[in-house]
Amino acid sequence: MEYFVGISVFKLIQVLVVSGIKFLFAPLISIGYGFNYFQTVGISAVGGIMGILFFYFLSKWIIRQYYKYCPLAFSYFTGEKVEKARKILNCSEVPKKKFTRKNKLIINVRKKYGFIGIIFFTPILLSIPIGAFLAQKYYSKKNNVLVYMSISIVLWSFFISSIFFLF
Repeated sequence: MEYFVGISVFKLIQVLVVSGIKFLFAPLISIGYGFNYFQTVGISAVGGIMGILFFYFLSKWIIRQYYKYCPLAFSYFTGEKVEKARKILNCSEVPKKKFTRKNKLIINVRKKYGFIGIIFFTPILLSIPIGAFLAQKYYSKKNNVLVYMSISIVLWSFFISSIFFLF
């Protein structure tokens, strides 16, 4: 009997992790493991919210580390003093970034739809880590960012699970 409980817990953890990284696939995997509709909705919603929380606060730490250590690394490789490197990095002399399809998609979503677009498209189009990073980077000063993202996760969990269970 303990063997079957261990397998169920392992499957549960797998669905939680998948829903925290690429939310769209979590209900499908959950259905494949034999979870019913309400279990699928609950597990994918909880995993998505845990992913949002994890990646939101991880993004905050990464952004702080970037601003803290980037001038030091820049001055190390260029030979400039740290103060001058900070001035250079804050100016527009930073080399232009190459744009990929994903970068263009993120920029277009942010320009066209703003905060609501990031909240709406994070679970299905952008993925949880990217959406959490964008929310932290551009909208961390707004109130209730995590609440709105969690509501979006729960609504998408109901919608996607319903679609997969109907078909």
